[in-house]
Amino acid sequence: MAFSLKQFFEPGAHRFRLPMGVTAASILFTIAAPTGTFTRMVSVFLLMGSVLLSLHATEMTRGIRRAFGAMIIFASALSATGTAIDHADWVRGVGELIAIVPILFAAVMVVRWITRQQVITFEAVVAGILVYLLVAMAFADLYGAIADLATHELFCTQGDGTVSERVYFSLVTITTTGYGDFTSCMQVGRAVAVSEAVFGQIYLVTIISLLVGNMGRSREAVARPKGAPKSIEAESGD
Repeated sequence: MAFSLKQFFEPGAHRFRLPMGVTAASILFTIAAPTGTFTRMVSVFLLMGSVLLSLHATEMTRGIRRAFGAMIIFASALSATGTAIDHADWVRGVGELIAIVPILFAAVMVVRWITRQQVITFEAVVAGILVYLLVAMAFADLYGAIADLATHELFCTQGDGTVSERVYFSLVTITTTGYGDFTSCMQVGRAVAVSEAVFGQIYLVTIISLLVGNMGRSREAVARPKGAPKSIEAESGD
């Protein structure tokens, strides 16, 4: 089958590979690139692209996509203002809290799309992985908000950390890797980290494993106990 980039943008195509790729690129770029204004701007554009592409794949209207895109730009403007002005960390923290909203909304809409599929396809598996990455990005912004709004430093030996370090910490936590190079000394930071780790572990061993293990099967076949007879409607269609 011939490949065409246009397929990713066709209404109803449900191509989640592109938003997942952009989300992964946003994560890797933010972690690997040197800290600076340029890196922050590129990260914002990649994040906005990830959210908008995810919403497009779930067939959200253009108005909704524009609204959440504007929310990301507004959140980024607050973060930039808080960085530029002395003693205005709280402004940056508010911006990071606002940025969480469109990210989580996109994740919820992708989950909604997955639950509406009659057959578990490869695209549904990719969509499930996309949700995992989006949640990790949302937690990274939450760590940033905690660092900027709280009076104590987020990490024990690295202070509040940079944006890159907080994204790294979020990925290490959600995958339950736990290298130990970054550890939160704040009670709220520990609570958030534990919540992320529990979510990441449960999500991988339940949702992702369920999608991968039942790829190609219908929702009815997955829900029906092994050996149970088919429904009357299914039998009449045979």
